[in-house]
Amino acid sequence: MPDPIAARRREPAWVRPLRMAPRVVVVYSLLGLLVVFMIGPYLFIFGTAFKETYTLVSIPPKIIPDQPTLENFRSIFSTMPFGRWFLNSTVVATASTLGTLLVCSMAGYTFAKKDFYGKGLLFSILLATLMIPGALMLVPAFLVTNALGLVNSYGGLILPSVGGAMGVFLLRQFIETLPSELEQAALIDGASEVGVFVRIILPLAKPGLATLAILSFTGSWNSLIWPLVIVNSKRLYTLPLGLALLRTEFQVNYGATSAAAVVSVVPLVAAFSFLQRYFIEGLTVGALKG
Repeated sequence: MPDPIAARRREPAWVRPLRMAPRVVVVYSLLGLLVVFMIGPYLFIFGTAFKETYTLVSIPPKIIPDQPTLENFRSIFSTMPFGRWFLNSTVVATASTLGTLLVCSMAGYTFAKKDFYGKGLLFSILLATLMIPGALMLVPAFLVTNALGLVNSYGGLILPSVGGAMGVFLLRQFIETLPSELEQAALIDGASEVGVFVRIILPLAKPGLATLAILSFTGSWNSLIWPLVIVNSKRLYTLPLGLALLRTEFQVNYGATSAAAVVSVVPLVAAFSFLQRYFIEGLTVGALKG
């Protein structure tokens, strides 16, 4: 009986790609359909933002409008305090991200490079908090914020989102990969603990910090539930909360909603484009270490 493995080894080099061609075509076709399925809604929203009201619903549906218009963008800035919501989201997301980077980098550095009693147990408890659903934390967070007198204020919007177990875990994993000899050499040269952290650890941890910055900024920018709980003044509405107002009891202004969604995603795209190189490097290091 002929050996199929030996027969394949004797076949010419051009036969193998030809034999694999149907499988490659099927795989790439499925991947192409998956890409269309994933980005299709985003393309439709982007096209709808530039459509006139009477062309929003057409058969067959069109992604690219025949006569693009900026009327929907003028509408969201002239008929509602969209600029104020955008500013509120920018302030809250930026402050929350900076606070998260500061808290998580210090905690991550401590867990990665310092030895103290109960370190393993404390880190295990910290990781265990990741299993608690976010909805369960709303009531305790509101009670604490109310006790501090921060309800309906920027402080109330920002403070509960500062820090986080995932950020500490991410930076701890990244800082552990940094050689301890650098820290010891700096201490021998007379640097203080703060100096080592600021001048040695933070510059070398840029990929991890960039990864956490993108995740934190995106999470705070898209947050809807917490602003809905803590804010009752339209002056402090963030973009997700303001966009919810575009849907009335009887109708939805799809053109204005799509235009607002397009504008609101611009900062996220800009932040990701600026930090993309560090973001990919940070995820790769974290994956290899974890």
